[in-house]
Amino acid sequence: MSEAPSRAWLFPYQLVVLVLFTLITLVTELICLVTVVWDRRGDTAHRFLKSWARLCLILTRLDIRVSGLERVDPTRTYVFMPNHGSFLDILLALAYIPNNFRFMILSRLFFNPFLSLALRSSGQLPIDQNSPRQSVRALRCAMDLLERGISIVVFPEGTRSRTDELQRFKTMLFVLPTRAGVPVVPVLINGAFEALRRGSVRIRPVRLRLTFLEPVVDEAQDLDRSVYAERVRDALRDAMRRTGGD
Repeated sequence: MSEAPSRAWLFPYQLVVLVLFTLITLVTELICLVTVVWDRRGDTAHRFLKSWARLCLILTRLDIRVSGLERVDPTRTYVFMPNHGSFLDILLALAYIPNNFRFMILSRLFFNPFLSLALRSSGQLPIDQNSPRQSVRALRCAMDLLERGISIVVFPEGTRSRTDELQRFKTMLFVLPTRAGVPVVPVLINGAFEALRRGSVRIRPVRLRLTFLEPVVDEAQDLDRSVYAERVRDALRDAMRRTGGD
C-alpha cells in the first residue's frame, strides 16, 4: 500500500482521536471525583488516571518501547525525574511508572477544565513557579507523601523544553530526595518532543522510548543541591547522547 492513502487518513483519524480523548477524559474525571467518597488519599483515583493514560496512548497508535524497569523496585519510594518536551511525557509517566506516585506539576494544569477534577481528586500536587510560598507548600506536601511511602514524579526542568535539549534543573526540587533520603530515578523520554510539539494537537508517528536509568543516591545525605542536580542532569544528558536523542 502506498503512503499517500495512509497520510490522507491521518488527519481525520487524529480528529477522531481528539474527540475520543475528550470523552474519555471527561468520563475519567467523573469516576475520579466519585472515588473520593471512599478514598480521600487519592490512590483509587490515581489508578483510574493511570488507566486513562494507557488508553490515550493506545489511541495514538504510537510505537512505545520501555526499558530499564529492572532498575526500579515497585515497592520502594523514589523521586522520579523525567526530561520534559511534550504533554505526552505526562501520559508516559502515568502509564509506565510502576510505583504508587503523585505528580508535582504546574498549577496551570489544575485550571484545565478537562483535567482539573481528576488531578485534584487523585492527589496530584500543583506547583507555581511564580509563587515561592505556594512552591514551599507543595514541597512540604511532597515530603509528607515520601514519608508515607508514596513516590513523587517531578520534571526537574520545570516546564517543557522548546528545543528538545535539556534545560537547567530547578535545584530546589532536590530538597525532596536529600531530606527524605530516597534515590532519584532519572527517566529518559525520547521522541515525545517530535511526536507532539508544544502548542500543537497534531500527533506525528514517531517511536517513543522510555528508559529508566540507574537510581542516583545521596548515601551520605550531604550533597549540595546544585551538585545533586548536575549528577542527575549529567545522567540524562549522557543517556541522550548514547541513544541519539541530543
